[in-house]
Amino acid sequence: MTGKRRAVIIALFAAVCAIAMAVAAVVARWPHPPPGIPPEMVPAAWAQYRTSPGHIQHVGQDKVVCKDCHDYEREGFKNPGVAPCARCHAKEAARFHAGNDTTKTDCLTCHVFKPNVEVPKCIGCHAAPEGHFAAIKAHATTECVQCHSPHGEPAVVAKDCAGCHKERATKHAEHAGSQACADCHEPHAPAAAAIQVCSSCHKEPAGPKPAGHDSCIGCHRPHDFVAGGASVCVGCHGAKETLLAATVPAHAVCTSCHTPHDPTTASESCVGCHSNIKVSHGNKAACVTCHEPHGGNPMAHESACTTCHGNIAASDKGAHAGGTACTTCHKAHDFDPPKNKLALCATCHAGEVTLASTSKAHSDCTSCHGGSTHKPTAAPPCASCHANKTGGPHAAVKGGCETCHHAHGPAGPPGPPACATCHKSEELPALHSVAAHGACAACHSSHEPARSDRVTCTGTCHTDRRTHQPQVQVCTGCHVFRR
Repeated sequence: MTGKRRAVIIALFAAVCAIAMAVAAVVARWPHPPPGIPPEMVPAAWAQYRTSPGHIQHVGQDKVVCKDCHDYEREGFKNPGVAPCARCHAKEAARFHAGNDTTKTDCLTCHVFKPNVEVPKCIGCHAAPEGHFAAIKAHATTECVQCHSPHGEPAVVAKDCAGCHKERATKHAEHAGSQACADCHEPHAPAAAAIQVCSSCHKEPAGPKPAGHDSCIGCHRPHDFVAGGASVCVGCHGAKETLLAATVPAHAVCTSCHTPHDPTTASESCVGCHSNIKVSHGNKAACVTCHEPHGGNPMAHESACTTCHGNIAASDKGAHAGGTACTTCHKAHDFDPPKNKLALCATCHAGEVTLASTSKAHSDCTSCHGGSTHKPTAAPPCASCHANKTGGPHAAVKGGCETCHHAHGPAGPPGPPACATCHKSEELPALHSVAAHGACAACHSSHEPARSDRVTCTGTCHTDRRTHQPQVQVCTGCHVFRR
C-alpha cells in the first residue's frame, strides 16, 4: 500500500469517526423515553410533546405512566381523545364546560397536550356574547379562576371585591340580606349599568320622575348612598328665599317640604307640621295658595287677598264700602263667613242690628243693604218692599224715606219723627191754627192725602154738624185749611 493511499484511508476513517461522535452527541441530548417503554417504541415527536402543559403536569409532576392514557402496544402514541380523562377525573368530568349550541367543548379545549400551544384563556371565547351570556367587559383582564371553578360546585364563588377595590367602602351593604357589591353590580357588566339596577329593589315611588330627578345618583353618591340633603338640592336649584326661614328652622331645609322622590307634592306637606290648622277656602285648601314659599318677601306671612280677589276691591282694605280689612269678616284659615250674616254684621254694627231687629222684616241686613257684604247698597231700597208707600204727600220729599224713617235710630226704635219736626204749627195756614186741630194724625196719614170728608170731621170732633149741609161731602169746601 502506497503512502498516498494510506493517507486517504486514514482521512476517511477520521471523518466517519467524527460523524459518529456527532450523532452520539445529538442522541445523548434527546430526552430519554419514559420508564418501562422500549426505546424503539417512543416516537421522535416525544421530544416536542413532552414540553406541552398537559404532559408536564401528568408525566413530569404527577408521574402518570404513558399506558394510563395511550394504548401504545396496539395503537402507538396517537391522540387518545378525552376518554382516558374520566378514568382519573370522574368528578371533574361530571361537571365540565359544555360550551354552547354551536361550539361544543371537551377537556382538550382548555387543557393543552400539544406542543408549542399556549394554554387558552377564557376571554378568548367570552370576549363575544356566548348564548344567553353577554360579552365579558368588566374584569376581562382578571383571571377567571379567581371567581369561577369550572369543575366545582358551586361553579361561581365570588371573590371579595374589596381585595382589589379597596377604595370602595359602601354603606349600601349594611342592610339585611345584602350581597355587598353584587347588590348593584353584575360581575361582568360595565360599572355604569349599576345605575339601572336601583329600581329592581326600590320600586317606590312609582311613576315618572321630575326632570333632573330621574337618576338616583343625582342625589345619592355611589358607594355611599346617603343623600346629601339640602346641600344637594342647592347644587342644582341654587339658594332659595324661603318663607320665615329666619324664624322657622324647618323652612330652611328643602326636605322639610319637598319629598326627594316626589318633590312636586310639597304643597301637601304643610299638614305634617301644621296638622292643627284646618283650611276652609273654597276648593283651594293648599297653604301655598296664600303663603308664598319661595320668592317675594320672605317675612311676609301671606299674600294679599286681592291677589286673587281683585274683583272685590283694589286693596285688602277696600271692601265693604271701603276702609274695612278682609280679615275683619274673614278669619285666617276659615275664610267662609258665618252662615248667620246678622251675627257677622253685629260684630261691627251691633247698635244698628239691635235697632233694626225691632221690626221683624228689617232683621235681615241684606233685605235693605243687598246680598253682597263686599259692596253693600248705600241707600236702602225701601220701595222693593213698600211699593204702596211710594205715593202720597211725602213722595217728593228730598231725602226719600230716610227723611222720616230711621231704620238704625239715632234715637230710640225706628219710626217716623213728629210732624212738627218739619211742619211748624205756627206756620200752618188757615184752620190749622185752631188748637183743636193740633193732632195731625186725626186728619193726615203719612203716605195718603189729607182726609176732609164728613165722616172724618163729624165722626169724633164735630158731632153737632153731622146734619149740616148734608148734601156736601167734603167739609174743606167751606172750611179752609190751605192758603
